[in-house]
Amino acid sequence: MDMDAGRNGINGLPMELLCNILWLAISPSNTRRDLCRLSLVCRLWWGWIESSALFWTYISPEDGPTYVRRALEKSKDAPIDIRYPRHESLGMTLEALLVEAGPHIARWRSLSALQPLEPVSWKSAFTALTTTPAPILKTLKLKLSDQSRSTSQDTIILFGGAPASPSLENLYLNQIPVAIGPLRLSGLMSLNLKRVVTISTLELFEILRASPGLETLRLEENTGLAAVESRPSAVEPIELPKLRSLTVQLIDHGAANCLHSTIRIPNRRHIFFHDNIRSINVRSVLFTPSISHLLHVQPTAIPALDPGPWNIKVVVEYNDCRIEFRGVNLSLNVTGEDQIQDILGWLAEGLGSEAPGCPVHLIHGWSIMDIARLAAVPAPLVVRHLSVTESPMGLLSRQLESTFSGGPLAKLESLSVVFYTEESQRCLIALLQSGYGTPSSASRTETRFPTSLRSVELRGQPITEGLVDEIKGILGEVNVFWA
Repeated sequence: MDMDAGRNGINGLPMELLCNILWLAISPSNTRRDLCRLSLVCRLWWGWIESSALFWTYISPEDGPTYVRRALEKSKDAPIDIRYPRHESLGMTLEALLVEAGPHIARWRSLSALQPLEPVSWKSAFTALTTTPAPILKTLKLKLSDQSRSTSQDTIILFGGAPASPSLENLYLNQIPVAIGPLRLSGLMSLNLKRVVTISTLELFEILRASPGLETLRLEENTGLAAVESRPSAVEPIELPKLRSLTVQLIDHGAANCLHSTIRIPNRRHIFFHDNIRSINVRSVLFTPSISHLLHVQPTAIPALDPGPWNIKVVVEYNDCRIEFRGVNLSLNVTGEDQIQDILGWLAEGLGSEAPGCPVHLIHGWSIMDIARLAAVPAPLVVRHLSVTESPMGLLSRQLESTFSGGPLAKLESLSVVFYTEESQRCLIALLQSGYGTPSSASRTETRFPTSLRSVELRGQPITEGLVDEIKGILGEVNVFWA
């Protein structure tokens, strides 16, 4: 196609606008290929690509040192984005890439480096980063291979000990022991630290106070974080009105409580907390009244926030428990039913007058925890929805009978059962007959089982013909169906 003829088509657009359009067709992971394809369209496009610095600002090792040098030259004075992915084979080592890019550190806009499979000396690889400021750096991502569980003990000082540039907005460190204090971080939009042993709680708080525009915070296995027991001024509330996502995993319990007690995130959308709490008193160490403010959120913060009642979802599998409510997700390894009830008690107290309007949905997976004990949630919470999975040890019908007849499910509205055998289906029929009788029987008015039940959902295998009708014959007007 001769695209040089005529100026009424796409080539009639201003050069800057056309270059921006072509830029959108270039993938950071296949820059050389995409540039080649676009250059072959016509002579005009080839000339623009060759002369425009915009097309050469992605610096990646896939295409080898010759292409990297060419890209660094053709990008002229434009900001560059350096990316070192983790592949089995690349055209350059990480050290070789950064030797080429090092003299251009004043133009670094972003650096994303994942440790390659072969051993690498971080101090050697990041000579430029550790000795020279990066004045326009916006994103810094340094990550060890996921296969490595060890963290280097040699602290890395960035930028020759100078503070980070005010332009730095996104920082992600994974197992890289960077000295955090000298960076004097401020104005961050995202902070992600995984197994970074060099940050303390007070240093973290200083960063948060200086970054009121922070939108994402993720902390995981940072052993330097601990509870702050002195300097009360250091733990005054920190306002983070723009924070949308908070993730805290496997850090010191006291540090987690201190963090959650200190930050104020009224517009958050998502909180994820994961830990093993088997060895602690959760109400005195972790889930205290001082963090109850996290349960409350501005109605406009979560797009799908319904002003009506919100389910409290409690999922139990093996020794793990997940509690979800209004964007808060607690993923916990627990000792048993009592710890779960302690957390629900904290939740009920924190919700205050809202608690009676928040029905509990209890989901019991393959776990030896007792359904009846789990269903006995602290007042004013009430289990209105129950989902159970046939236990591999045949406990389903026995636990359901104990739960139904014991009273904690007196206000149950929906029941969902997952079957794996026909025998468990017969057990459910026998259980319902013993508790409800039949619609015409006298015992129907004296049932020991929930009279508020409105629906029964059946899942799993086998899908037995006539099971739905048989259950309807026992429960009357209750909606029974296979899902």
